[in-house]
Amino acid sequence: MARNRLDTLAALRVVAEHGSFTRAAADLGVTQSALSHAIRRLEHDIGQRLLSRTTRSVAPTAVGAALLTRLGPALDEISAALSQVAAGADQPSGLLRLTMGRDAAKLLVLPMLPAFRAAHPRIQIEIAATDALEDLVQGRFDGGIRMGDRLEQDMIARRLTKETRPVVVATPDYLDQAGRPARPEDLAGHACLGYRMHSAGRVMPWRFVGRTGEVTFRDATTMVFNDGALLRQGAIRGLGLACLWHHMVAEDLQAGRLESVLDDHIGLLPGFYLYYPSREVSPAMSLFAEALVAWCRRPRSP
Repeated sequence: MARNRLDTLAALRVVAEHGSFTRAAADLGVTQSALSHAIRRLEHDIGQRLLSRTTRSVAPTAVGAALLTRLGPALDEISAALSQVAAGADQPSGLLRLTMGRDAAKLLVLPMLPAFRAAHPRIQIEIAATDALEDLVQGRFDGGIRMGDRLEQDMIARRLTKETRPVVVATPDYLDQAGRPARPEDLAGHACLGYRMHSAGRVMPWRFVGRTGEVTFRDATTMVFNDGALLRQGAIRGLGLACLWHHMVAEDLQAGRLESVLDDHIGLLPGFYLYYPSREVSPAMSLFAEALVAWCRRPRSP
């Protein structure tokens, strides 16, 4: 009913402007009888005559004129809003809300944002940097970036990076003093720094590949952090061994600040994926997804 009345009110103004049902019907692209019937139904619903009809002309009554005067600005605003949406159809705009870990934001998203913003200045982006596995629909997120092994089964996922692996690292000085573990079982004699994930509420275990299958180490509790960047700093400061994603410590390994151990006991895991709950995404999200995938898959210079 509300939608029909809005259309009828807009038609009422056209009739008043033309002073004729015939010309107003032609302007609106409807039949004269349909237009007249709609106005009469509106008058019946509100219990007031809005138009004074003669054989030669049509004019608003006092009530009709007062109503049009009050509704005019609102109708103009609706028309302007619709015109703006239509004009911006080829220039996507709006707010994109994305959830991801800090490392994904730093490594994948921030480097491509300057070019993306230059190409699409009307698209706003909000990044919620968290390790928690947010519910996209409940949190009203357009999409997210996570490791492939942490994705829900019903998500639409697009691969951003190749497989990766965690590494167990410590400073060379620490390893010189405490010894270099050769097997996962050797970790029992070491200071092991743990990571507590917000959403899991527990210290994350370290997983290794043994001769008889997976080996799980759950005693990384010498010191526990809930932030990957702090965990990395703890390792760099010689506090003990830490298990981190390779991309988080690649520069430290190359510079010699950290050294990896147990590499032969750690298997590959899925890399980063962009994911969203439906194939029906906004034009802004579609543009962002294509730009991010293209940037992540671009050829790297040697």
